[in-house]
Amino acid sequence: MFSRREFIRTSTIGAATLGMTTAGCAKAEKAEKKEEITMVGACGLSCQVCPLMKAGKCKGCGPGTSEKVKKAKCPVWSCAQKKKLEYCGRDCPGFTKCTKVIGKPYAQEYMDGIKKRLA
Repeated sequence: MFSRREFIRTSTIGAATLGMTTAGCAKAEKAEKKEEITMVGACGLSCQVCPLMKAGKCKGCGPGTSEKVKKAKCPVWSCAQKKKLEYCGRDCPGFTKCTKVIGKPYAQEYMDGIKKRLA
């Protein structure tokens, strides 16, 4: 059985060790997050799941207002840039009828669901 003094001393050491361990984990997590930057394209998809990026035809586009990609191969991003839209789904009134996004990357059923929610 511990005396009160021994309990406090060992608890303090344990808490300090735990704090150092937690701080080390937090630093490692931040380092991992810096390496893995997630962009969201004008279409609303994460660039990590974009078919053009997976095929190696794009290095990541970001919002339509971004100047990162001057010669984008993505028709959705090019359209958003011409219209000066950041994100199509939020900023374009014709998003649910857009032939550039229906079929790739969004299924017709998904777009129909959005139309119902907006109605």
